[in-house]
Amino acid sequence: MNLADLFRKSRRSEPTILLALKIFTMIMLIASLTGYLIVVIIDVKQDASIIMTSFVNVDAIRPPHLHFSSSLNHSISNCVEFYSLNDDVKMIECAPEDTSEFFDTENQIYSSNYFPSPNVLFDEKLLAITMYFNIYEKITLEKPSQINLVAFDSEFIMDYSSSYDKSIFTMNRYTLEPGQTYEFSYSRVIRELIKPSWMNDFGVPPTYEQKPSISSSLLGGPLNNNLNNLMKIDIRPKSTNLVQVDREVRTHTYLSGLGLIGGAWGLAAAVYAFLFGADTLRPWGIVQSYCCGFSRVTQKKLRVVLPAIPFFDTLNPSPINHAQNHYADLPLAKQNELILSRIDSLELFLQEYVVDVQYLDGIRKNDRNNLDFKE
Repeated sequence: MNLADLFRKSRRSEPTILLALKIFTMIMLIASLTGYLIVVIIDVKQDASIIMTSFVNVDAIRPPHLHFSSSLNHSISNCVEFYSLNDDVKMIECAPEDTSEFFDTENQIYSSNYFPSPNVLFDEKLLAITMYFNIYEKITLEKPSQINLVAFDSEFIMDYSSSYDKSIFTMNRYTLEPGQTYEFSYSRVIRELIKPSWMNDFGVPPTYEQKPSISSSLLGGPLNNNLNNLMKIDIRPKSTNLVQVDREVRTHTYLSGLGLIGGAWGLAAAVYAFLFGADTLRPWGIVQSYCCGFSRVTQKKLRVVLPAIPFFDTLNPSPINHAQNHYADLPLAKQNELILSRIDSLELFLQEYVVDVQYLDGIRKNDRNNLDFKE
């Protein structure tokens, strides 16, 4: 489908109405391509990223940050880390700075926090972390007895202006009861968010912002002897060497849109060729036609290689300008020589620019070799 046909006259061998039909078909195809281009642009502007999940091997992962709050007066009475050393389990007290207590006098809320030190890592040695809580009030029906737990990644830094950060902060919330033992298991998740940039629409590899979080579960059961003034919680990772990575990926960009438009253009060209046949071959491109220096060198080379132009004047195609009229006053031998020269030039032109004769040359060479072998 050559857009230049919109500005050309009809072929001398075709009726004029066929040119009108070609132009109408081409306009309809171009209008369809323009509409499709608009749809592609809208898809890029309204593109919502998808999440690709992968798993990365790590040497160890940090314990989570646990925040306990309740109207009950409580505190972390003991925190123990269990290590596997030489086929034996050894208990080590948590560092004093790993736990803290706080009382909100305004809201009458007691808070306890576990924030592990940087050197505390779940690996092949650290098996579990256990915390014991003391409840300093008697459990009654009039006063709520629940203890609220919020857990999040130790490296998470809250951005209160981000709705995603707020969702991370509240996605691991549980309600605990005194007199129970709980097993808190978790896995680490790193969300890689695309930083906003105009270059993202064009398919340029984006820069990412990492947001660590955890995915957790909590199982509970009664303590022995139903001690309502105690509570126990064990912290264990689901895996000590795997971290889930959720990466945002753009599915629509202008670069991918170019591929779609190219495919649509190819389909339109195929439809046009199916209806009206293929276009004439154009062996010369922009470089040979317009580039400085190359066009002049190309034309000069053609004048040398093809001194007898193999086609009569297309600008003035009347019979009076046909080559035979130019040869009428020449001797017959000269006419034959010029005609043979034009035929040779025409064959050379067809071989160089129209027909790939390499396959035919191979057949001719094989036939010649077979003939020589028989002789």
